[in-house]
Amino acid sequence: MVAEIKTQVKYNETFVVGQKDPIIVLNNLLKAGTFSNYVMYEGNNEVRIAGNELVRVSVTQDSVLINGLGTSYFEPVSDPLKQVEALLKSLNVENWTAYGYVAFDIARFYSAYSKAISQELLYFLIPETELRFTETGIHIKTTKSLEHVQKQLLLDNELPNYELSSVLVDFHDRQNYENRVDTLVTAIQQGKLQKAIISRSVKLTGNLDILGTYVAASKTNNSARSYCLNLEDIRAVGFSPEILMQVNEDGFVVTNPLAGTRPRGVDLEEDTQLSGELFTDAKEVKEHALSAWLAQNEITSLCSPETVRVFDFMEVKKYRCVQHLSSRVGGKLLPRYSLWDALKVLFPGITVSGIDKEQALAWIDRLEDEPRGIYAGGIGWVDSNGAADIAIAIRSVYQYGNRIHLNAGAGIVAESVPQKEYIESVNKMNTMLNNLVLEA
Repeated sequence: MVAEIKTQVKYNETFVVGQKDPIIVLNNLLKAGTFSNYVMYEGNNEVRIAGNELVRVSVTQDSVLINGLGTSYFEPVSDPLKQVEALLKSLNVENWTAYGYVAFDIARFYSAYSKAISQELLYFLIPETELRFTETGIHIKTTKSLEHVQKQLLLDNELPNYELSSVLVDFHDRQNYENRVDTLVTAIQQGKLQKAIISRSVKLTGNLDILGTYVAASKTNNSARSYCLNLEDIRAVGFSPEILMQVNEDGFVVTNPLAGTRPRGVDLEEDTQLSGELFTDAKEVKEHALSAWLAQNEITSLCSPETVRVFDFMEVKKYRCVQHLSSRVGGKLLPRYSLWDALKVLFPGITVSGIDKEQALAWIDRLEDEPRGIYAGGIGWVDSNGAADIAIAIRSVYQYGNRIHLNAGAGIVAESVPQKEYIESVNKMNTMLNNLVLEA
């Protein structure tokens, strides 16, 4: 039985013409005590800030829950993504958007993957207040006072002078990681699977300064999507190059696999040489082609066949520390499918799991010692009109309780060289490791 939330909620809305720095506005709202929990999400020529919880939908290892608007309801977990869809449909809130994350560990309900963090495996909040910064101005929706929110827009406070934290990391895991890659390469060569992504993690003790890390890292990182969030005892900051899923209101879904990696060069000549290697190295070309092929198969299983397309095949996308081969695959969802059906099929992303996905998840479960948590899952938003924008949670830093985690991995195929895959994981991890700001 799905909970029925009868309380009707309608947002107060306004539009403020002009440009404001979203980070300064968020800092103002935090200093004023207006927000405690929040998500900021940037991409597609806009920045969204969602603050405080009107309603929260979450998934634990054994339950699916909804809290807010005077209702608290839970049910045993079985098919969590579809259960979350049903709970969100029960809301009596006009034009809602829910912001949050889906941890990689949700895969345990749909595959041989078995690990899980102790925190929520999925967490989406429908905010009391939402600000959407566009090229023309700021859309404001709130169940609270519009005047109070607008006042924070007018304050020209400066951000603190954030200083990077000096972090000592013991890379003692190199041999262990290379051994795991070697084991996987052998399995691939024996025909047990074609590709899998094996990751490694570094852990630190401390408290992440969310805005400080976001500001510092944004100076040296470009991304398809960037985000920061503070949800209960989970914090995250990231600059993802890869979009897991975009769905528009007409039901057109697009996924954007990135596979095939080279570091950036120290100058234009070396950068061009490394970019060229993406097309001449059989391992990189194979890794990308396999990923694009499976993405097309997944999209085809959801969409009208005549609408399925591959866009921008094998483009090179350049980011601060690495460059990737990129393709986009899309199609129009069949009428019987929703964004949540698409998420079930596309999650976790091919480029953070492998091919065949089921076998790859079994090998990831076998070879990785710890749950991935949010890493390689998704961060973004979904709305009541059937639209969604969810980035793959990579090139990010996460905090669970008082432990800070950095994760990175590499795509392993039959031609992989363990030493090179370790270096690739280091280059990816440096995106955030070199830009951490911790609270004093």
